[in-house]
Amino acid sequence: MLNTTVLWMGIGDYMETKLRYELTQNITALANSIYPTNAPEGVLKPYLVYVRISTKKIKTFDGYENKEAISYMFSIMATKYSDMVSLRKQVETLLMGLPKTSIGINNDTYIEDLDINNIDEQYEHELMVNRGIIDFTIYY
Repeated sequence: MLNTTVLWMGIGDYMETKLRYELTQNITALANSIYPTNAPEGVLKPYLVYVRISTKKIKTFDGYENKEAISYMFSIMATKYSDMVSLRKQVETLLMGLPKTSIGINNDTYIEDLDINNIDEQYEHELMVNRGIIDFTIYY
């Protein structure tokens, strides 16, 4: 089993780790309920699944910089529609507050900007959960 403590502590230079840290510090209902690509079978409480959609390396006339623009899709899953909407709004508010701040356990990653590309919702019949979707791009 994956040792999630390593992911929570911000070890490594992965944007996913930084975002997970910010989510768990600011939205307690998602603590220990954030999963890459899919959640383990049988998860009952509200949870978030994230997927990296694309990565763009920033290039200038001088070549590539040490900057990226990464697009993610966050799926907030909850049995009750009202729980999903509440958590989706909390995640949206958190994301909208990230531009021009530093994130991560050591506040060592500066977020230049963040675009929310789309917000959607749907019902997942197979899983019997409500899904709130936030598609966004983060520039750092």
